[in-house]
Amino acid sequence: MKYRIINKDMTKYELQKKSKEEVIAFIRERLSLNKYIENLRHVNVDDFKKEHLRFNMTGYDIPHNLMVLNMFADIGIYGYTSYLFLSFYKGNGTLYLKYFYEDIGQEFDFSEYGTVEIIFQIFQKTICSNKTEIGERKQQF
Repeated sequence: MKYRIINKDMTKYELQKKSKEEVIAFIRERLSLNKYIENLRHVNVDDFKKEHLRFNMTGYDIPHNLMVLNMFADIGIYGYTSYLFLSFYKGNGTLYLKYFYEDIGQEFDFSEYGTVEIIFQIFQKTICSNKTEIGERKQQF
């Protein structure tokens, strides 16, 4: 499957207007390792271009997983929640989050998802949701 390279610096408003396939391509491009290719020798460049950063799903590499998630912080994934934390245990991922202006935290099971799909789901639950972002006024009726 070929992915069209798109702008790695899209805003959340641009992403909200894109199709699922275009958002997936954006995520893959953000996670790509292409910037390291020129420094490697004895590597099949075409195969390497298909690789990207992935979550370590063993549960033992929290700093790496946080670094991967923080690659999307500039888009605003943290702007909708009091906390947003991704945890793995033996390959099973769980997202914990609590939206601003809500009293109860939520958790979502990502056992069957890969890195790109997990990030896409996080987009769906944050920047593409109808939840209130920090700084926006909650309207009271």
